[in-house]
Amino acid sequence: MRYTQAISLLLILALLASGCAPMVKTDNIEPTTAFNVCYSYGCKKTQSISLSEEQWHLINQAFMPLATTPSEERHRLSMAIAEMEKIVGTITQTENDLPGTFAALFKKLDDQMDCVDEATNTTSYIKLFRERGLIHFHQEEPRINRGFFFNGWPHTSAVIEEINTKKRFAVDSWFHKNGVRPEIIPVQLWYSGWHPDPKAINN
Repeated sequence: MRYTQAISLLLILALLASGCAPMVKTDNIEPTTAFNVCYSYGCKKTQSISLSEEQWHLINQAFMPLATTPSEERHRLSMAIAEMEKIVGTITQTENDLPGTFAALFKKLDDQMDCVDEATNTTSYIKLFRERGLIHFHQEEPRINRGFFFNGWPHTSAVIEEINTKKRFAVDSWFHKNGVRPEIIPVQLWYSGWHPDPKAINN
């Protein structure tokens, strides 16, 4: 047995000396678990994507240092969602997504998102952040809807719930173009038909 071990050790040393030993790759990090992104109005198209650790590092930076209050966490969450939209936009070619719904009606819709797309994707992003331990004061909730033509245009938003207080907040990316921080407001205010200041919509 000792003779066999000695031979094995000599073979390993020979491989190292000749440069043939297997090397650990550090420049091609495996991507994280894939997740779905939808677009083209009403999630007509869906694409499964994954982010590299370098891309996740950009997301992590938006949360660092981790928030110590729920309000601070909501602020960091809005920054992380905006960063995620920028990264995802380049992968799915939706980086030129316009604010709202009607601004893009006369454009090619393959690279645009309506409120259903935005709410679905935002909910997925929040879930990913929670699963990676980046948020602790909130959790994602099912999407909410308002309107139905009788009291305004139909509209959909993602939702988070503050775990300790059970307060819920709409997380609405639809108002702004791709890569801009979403609006995070109490759901009661959102249900009232609230919109941001028109001057801020393209910013």
